[in-house]
Amino acid sequence: MNSIHLLPDLVANQIAAGEVIQRPASAVKELLENAIDADASKIQLIIKDAGRTLIQVVDNGKGMNFTDARMCFERHATSKISTADDLYHLKTKGFRGEALASIAAIAQVELKTKREDEETGTLIITEGFQIKEHTPTVTQNGTSIAVKNLFYNVPARRNFLKSDAIELGHIEEELNRLSLIHCEVEFSFFHNGKLIQQLPSSNQKQRIINVFGAHFKDKLFPVELNTETIKISGFIAKPENAKKKKNEQYLFVNQRFVKHYLLTHAIESTYKELIPEGHKPAFFIEITVPPSTIDVNISPTKIDIKFQDDRMIYAFLNAAVKKTLGAHSLIPQIDFNYNPQYDFDKIKPKSDVKPPTLTLNPNYTPYNSKSEKKISSSDSWEQFLSGLKKETIQVQSNESYNIKFSAEKKEDEVVIDENQLKCLVFNDAYLVFVWKEALHILDLFAARERILFEHFLHALEHTPVVIQQSMFPETITLPASSVEIINDILPELRALGYDLEQIDRTSFAVNGTPIEEDNSGVQQVIEQFVEMYKTHQFLHKTDKNSAIAKSLAKQKIHSKLQIISEIEQQAFIKQWLQCHTPHISPSGRKVSKQFTSKDIIKFFE
Repeated sequence: MNSIHLLPDLVANQIAAGEVIQRPASAVKELLENAIDADASKIQLIIKDAGRTLIQVVDNGKGMNFTDARMCFERHATSKISTADDLYHLKTKGFRGEALASIAAIAQVELKTKREDEETGTLIITEGFQIKEHTPTVTQNGTSIAVKNLFYNVPARRNFLKSDAIELGHIEEELNRLSLIHCEVEFSFFHNGKLIQQLPSSNQKQRIINVFGAHFKDKLFPVELNTETIKISGFIAKPENAKKKKNEQYLFVNQRFVKHYLLTHAIESTYKELIPEGHKPAFFIEITVPPSTIDVNISPTKIDIKFQDDRMIYAFLNAAVKKTLGAHSLIPQIDFNYNPQYDFDKIKPKSDVKPPTLTLNPNYTPYNSKSEKKISSSDSWEQFLSGLKKETIQVQSNESYNIKFSAEKKEDEVVIDENQLKCLVFNDAYLVFVWKEALHILDLFAARERILFEHFLHALEHTPVVIQQSMFPETITLPASSVEIINDILPELRALGYDLEQIDRTSFAVNGTPIEEDNSGVQQVIEQFVEMYKTHQFLHKTDKNSAIAKSLAKQKIHSKLQIISEIEQQAFIKQWLQCHTPHISPSGRKVSKQFTSKDIIKFFE
């Protein structure tokens, strides 16, 4: 009996679909690219249940005739290339001829298409790669393709899909990648019958603003370079717009979105001295080179690319970005022609200058009223410390915490004898102190992250943060797909002290913030919340609260922290010791290290 046999067409197409269609966003990418290759000027993207129930793309492009509409569902059937040489002169998005065949193998597809020069269009209905209907129909010019019940016959793949918010985020990202480079095309994005994004035809800068919000309007610098072998154009963002994640980095080669580590490094390296370590600059760059000098046929998703000369592209791109940063005085410049002349003879002290004198009045007292009394130097410190046992100590930072030194111990409260606790801040990063006959070294930033995390978690689960209402609310603008996520976490944001109110499709009014925090940083805080939400799938509310508290704690860990005085240092230590898990930060870092007398003696033996 022979052991080698041909796979059935359905199985072969499902295997191909596993390479090309990984999630709903993959199908969206293929359908949108087909619409653009058909020279469409208007494209509608209609989604239901984050792509599980429906993915529909409607365009006003060229359309197909009766025969082509049937052939497009066959494997390796394409109008984009004819010979192997065409692979090195590509000017279209798709060319493999596998997209529709792969989608049809794992979904129910309905295709309506019509050419402008024909009176009737074509209707095709497929199910699991089987053609159920192929008939003439009445429809508008262009193509409408609806993908229903994706992965209906591959339940294992369907079970691996993430939450609707995460899958919708991936769909939005695919739309962004195409809309940012095809600014001449008008895009409309609907989800569950609601308009999410409307992108009219515009220039590139306006398209960036339409996609990412009005706050980008004054943060973009143009980049341009033209040579015989390469053309570079686009925009880079101001250094202060840098973020910890590469969410706003878009690199295009011949109008194709690509990921290329070397070219990304060429841009990021120019920001090295301008942004904090670990942050990534935003950029929207298009590179145009002869098609014969690149190879895009190295992966099914066509997102990877190879150049004949990577170093040349790197050098040109790096120089173009440096030129833009330098033109806007963001890179320090040295003027070697500057030669200042100083006349030191004119810089002489005047002859009548006299040294300052100090006079003291031994009878002066600052207490004029009878109700006020002097405090002698001998007992002032004791009176001050005794007053601390009744008063609240606040650490000066963006957040306030009520810490009380009390002689009476309450439940889960740490009592510290402040008269015996001696502290020392080392290198502005570590707090050294002796407590319970041991020497402790405390990582200030890790400890603060733990304190903030438990503070925010308590606010989410028990006592909300007090909101300070704004007399003049600020307005923040977010990408359209982030609006649903914000509306989903509004209760958690309010518990943390952020009172947001939606005023239009993509804008929110900041009606209130936590006490002692202004509105200036709310845009970044909310953006971080959205990114955190997209990258997590919450199975329980506890997971959601913990992730939100961790995200906010990491954002505020480097905000202003002043623990100069001994009282502030003691208050900080007490806050840390009252945490449920004081010795490890939410990020997994060690918070403290203690040395007993035996450890120290052993070290010197």
